[in-house]
Amino acid sequence: MKLVRLADRPGDWDQQIQRFPNRTLFHESAWLDYLRFTRPHSRIEYFEIRRGLACVGYFCAVRVRKLVYAYWGSPLPWAGMYMGPVVEPQLDQEELVHLLTEQCRKERIAHLELSNDWLDASVMQAAGFQVDTSVTHVCPLAGGAAAVWAGMAGTCRTRIRKAEKSQLTAESADDPAVVEDFYGLFARVLTNKGSRPSYSLEHARALFHHLHSADRLFVIRVKLQDRLIATGFYPHDDRAMYYLDAGYEPDFLELCPNNLMHWTAMRMAIERRITSFNMGGGPHPSRFTQKFGGGLQPYLTYHKSFVPFFDQARQVYHFVMRRAGDGARAGQGRPER
Repeated sequence: MKLVRLADRPGDWDQQIQRFPNRTLFHESAWLDYLRFTRPHSRIEYFEIRRGLACVGYFCAVRVRKLVYAYWGSPLPWAGMYMGPVVEPQLDQEELVHLLTEQCRKERIAHLELSNDWLDASVMQAAGFQVDTSVTHVCPLAGGAAAVWAGMAGTCRTRIRKAEKSQLTAESADDPAVVEDFYGLFARVLTNKGSRPSYSLEHARALFHHLHSADRLFVIRVKLQDRLIATGFYPHDDRAMYYLDAGYEPDFLELCPNNLMHWTAMRMAIERRITSFNMGGGPHPSRFTQKFGGGLQPYLTYHKSFVPFFDQARQVYHFVMRRAGDGARAGQGRPER
């Protein structure tokens, strides 16, 4: 098995990765184009994984340079939840991980980060990777709307009914102007919490442009008569929907707009036969999301440094960036109630 560097992403990339079951939204062209647009000082590098003459997978990573060092993130904290290699399920993980680490040494990569559910923690640890353990809340959608509704906590169903009885309406939004509405509410929520968004309005516009045009984004807005009181972004692929962020008017929380917003997005996903809703998590899972059913699942990231003390410097950097409100994972504007 060997890695072969590609000059650029193949024109039929999305079709090529379709056959690999561990692909995610974050491997697709729409997401990668969004990253390339919003992070012009980084670049995305692509490799084909070959056994003999046969292609058995692909690997892509975001390459970032800090001072004199370059490192690969597949993904990095701001670049999505999952990336890593997309491969045939029976591929030998030990051999593949060895190939990746050897490629890092050849290309003078100081640090490598990976996250994909296909990777086995014991294999990664044996290869010298450190494992960061967190959780994410996943709600199954495969059973259909009735089954998902029945799996919710009673309080969640009650709040959805309350929102509907209060004459709130939830709808899918396609107008690019919704981005300004979303970002205004989103930034206000964070300001009230003593924080600020980790990305700009221009980044939100770019995300809408790249994902919505590829049919990879649900935007839900909730209104009371003609007044917008909540809006949320839900990226998705053909198998999973993700909660990105939401904004809402705090004065209307008693009417439960966020419960109705999530339920509307879930019904849209169910209609598309999307089988799971990844609602996020992190070190402090939200009690709000857990009311929608499903449960917490492990979220593992793996990292290995090839330069002494680089990992310690990386951890300090990420800590400072999180404190400054930059570089955090999605889900800052987590709905309440």
